Amino acid sequence: MRKIICSALAFAMLLSVTACGKEDSKDNKKASAPLKEITAEVIEKSDVKFPEMVEVSEDNFQFRYGIEADDYTEYSVYWAGSGGDADEVCVIKAASGKLDDVKDAVKSRLDSQKEVFKDYVPEEYDQLCESEIKTKSGYVYWVCSDDNKKAEEKILSYFE
Repeated sequence: MRKIICSALAFAMLLSVTACGKEDSKDNKKASAPLKEITAEVIEKSDVKFPEMVEVSEDNFQFRYGIEADDYTEYSVYWAGSGGDADEVCVIKAASGKLDDVKDAVKSRLDSQKEVFKDYVPEEYDQLCESEIKTKSGYVYWVCSDDNKKAEEKILSYFE
């Protein structure tokens, strides 16, 4: 009886490990283009109106997002060139095991922006409140725009 129970448990564990592996492989798609190309496409060709956008340097990205170089393998961030606009497009490929850390860093950036715009430009604050941080296949992305859904669709089109 003990052998049967042990065999059944071992089989169940094997199935659960195999199932997890299959689930991970379904969602382990890499972006089909460099992240800088993806973010540029969102800004230029997604039918979403953006103000003048500025590509963010790596030093400024790390500083503003509070993120370390070993937390990610690739990133691309554009934000509004004007201090009166909260528009931002961010896509980050998290380093192995760092997805939660990267997501937390992006959340901190979003929270910081909300604090800045809350009393400064209420319309932009509302826009920030409507934006969401999401993940896909080891990537973290966040868009703040007039039409987050269209912008997100453009990003996700690179993962199909």
